[in-house]
Amino acid sequence: AARERIESELRIARDIQTSMLPQVFPPFPERKEFDIFAMMDPAKEVGGDFYDFFFIDKDKLCVVIGDVSGKGIPAALFMAICKTLIKTEALRGLTPDEIICNVNNIICPDNKTCMFVTLFCMILNTATGELEFSNAGHNPPLICGTGRCFDFFSVPKGCVVGVMVDSKFLCKKIMLSPDDIVFLYTDGVTEAMNQEQQLFSEGRLREGLESLKEKHTDIKDIISGMRQELRIYAGNAVQSDDITMLALKYFGKGAK
Repeated sequence: AARERIESELRIARDIQTSMLPQVFPPFPERKEFDIFAMMDPAKEVGGDFYDFFFIDKDKLCVVIGDVSGKGIPAALFMAICKTLIKTEALRGLTPDEIICNVNNIICPDNKTCMFVTLFCMILNTATGELEFSNAGHNPPLICGTGRCFDFFSVPKGCVVGVMVDSKFLCKKIMLSPDDIVFLYTDGVTEAMNQEQQLFSEGRLREGLESLKEKHTDIKDIISGMRQELRIYAGNAVQSDDITMLALKYFGKGAK
């Protein structure tokens, strides 16, 4: 009976966590300037990975992906706190580096468990294609445009969030062109292991994305295809970490 109660509570916790993440796609059907799709597969009933996206104002879309240290219920609770704080700070109209810096300074003083989170935060101006971004120890995203393959962002690693007060985070900018795709992920993707304990790796991720882009133009199909590639690679190996992927495709202002 005790085991059944725990399992029931974990199922409810998973439903609550899932409901915190955007699940309806397309999320903004009236906005034709971009498309976005994301998914998360936790390694346990609940996990520490998360993603979010929301408008700060009429033309500025904030997108964030994070990976909390550890797994299970502690990571899920820490994830919920981080996600809430990020949105609160972003809606103040701050830049990505300011958002991360403020969240870090709020978490650090009361973080007795010494948990931490890696974050990648970006703000897209849907009218101009300008993309501001800041990194806090997270895996570098990939970008793919017309006529070129997927390439990893050149981003400073930055300090993880939750460890040191007043850590400095840098903000960089690039311009997206119509049909550019930005792909974000957590290390559960590149560090997925097969039965021989070999990692999936950044190289396989890049090659897989390039192959999928040749077959599909819809980012949902690209993420679904990569999800299937990971499952095939892992085979019967137990999933050791949460797997989260998010893709954004920019069409440009005036797209129909």
